[in-house]
Amino acid sequence: MAGVGEHRPEEAWLDFRPVEARKGVGVSAVAHVLPERAVLVHIGPYKTGTTAIQSSLHEHRAELAAAGITYPGSYHRQMRPSWALLGRSRVGEDDVPGAEWDEMVAEVRRATGRVVVSSEDFSSARPDHIRRLVDDLGPDLVHVLIVARRLDKLLPSAWQERVKSVNETRTYDAWLREVLSEARDGRAAKVFWHNHGLDGLIGRWRAVLPAERVIVLVTDEADRGLQPRAFEGLLGLDEGLLTPGPHANTSLSMERIEFCRQVNLAVETRGWAGNKRLNPARRALLAGLRSAPLAEWETLIPPLPAWTVERLVRLSDERAAAVARADATVIGDPDLLRWDGEGAGDDVGVPPSTMPTAAAAGAMEEALAGSLRAIRKQRANASPNPAQNPAQNPAQKPAPDGEPLSRVSSRALLREVARRQLGRFRRSDR
Repeated sequence: MAGVGEHRPEEAWLDFRPVEARKGVGVSAVAHVLPERAVLVHIGPYKTGTTAIQSSLHEHRAELAAAGITYPGSYHRQMRPSWALLGRSRVGEDDVPGAEWDEMVAEVRRATGRVVVSSEDFSSARPDHIRRLVDDLGPDLVHVLIVARRLDKLLPSAWQERVKSVNETRTYDAWLREVLSEARDGRAAKVFWHNHGLDGLIGRWRAVLPAERVIVLVTDEADRGLQPRAFEGLLGLDEGLLTPGPHANTSLSMERIEFCRQVNLAVETRGWAGNKRLNPARRALLAGLRSAPLAEWETLIPPLPAWTVERLVRLSDERAAAVARADATVIGDPDLLRWDGEGAGDDVGVPPSTMPTAAAAGAMEEALAGSLRAIRKQRANASPNPAQNPAQNPAQKPAPDGEPLSRVSSRALLREVARRQLGRFRRSDR
């Protein structure tokens, strides 16, 4: 194995043989180290193992730096710079300032070795965004990495992620019917296929980059180590360096994700959608749902229903063929994108109406605690020196019964936060 930062021998270049000739060839035999000053832009898309690889890159920043590799910023992924480029933000919040993209570009340009940038938001980039990204990061340096995953694994995860992250209110079955419709004219279908339609995704980047710099990595559901090995190969790192990091975008049970969907429905019904005051509580609520132990009777996301099989088998074959014929550099076997219907169920059924009390309590506790942290942060920002302004100092502000907060029980404090937040939301609802 080559040492950290060393080039691999020439015979390790990406394998351009026909698919039939390279079946069974492992990534270590086809992934060639990128040029010394290459900028590897990993665009996901969503739900293709992005969080795991980003967490690993972040956890191993010191080793990457020692190998002359820059992973920009200090967060576990380049989320905010990507939002700045695309002109977006979290629901209900202002767009990220364009300066945050410019700051990352400056860091990339200062780098003297390889650079790796990772954000699944880049998969939704329009052609003008892609052109600017390539121009800013280096037209002769940028290589893009697209990860392709089997549809039967991708679809359930994508629906759950939308419920957690973008206030999706459709049931699993209703969302599937829209995404898999022949017309693809609904909002859910347009978003999904823009991000995951391989023909379009590869084509948008090929319009700006040559074939050798558009890399498609086909995942293997039976080999979770394939993606980190591919990154190690492309970046010239020792195999086994990119061990898992601390962050994980874990799935929730069907009971817990239905709880989130019901919250989304309530927010929409109340007219609170887009209210940024909700964001800290919602993020904390998800953390509480993830941390509570799984009850024996909880169910994972159900399998794809029987009515999807014929459509998905055909779409899966089309995706495999699209990668096989792509004018791009392919790592892995496109046939791994095919699906024969194995594991499909009969029907999704009615969404669950119960969930473990411990999970609900943990979620609400975290939501209230998140609201409290947001209030404290807001008050701290409002006063440059809270110690000189007791009226705005959370540690000294009297509680409803006249006691300072430092002497109020956590339970009473959470009740008071809940009362105040409810009052705020009611006022904003008028």
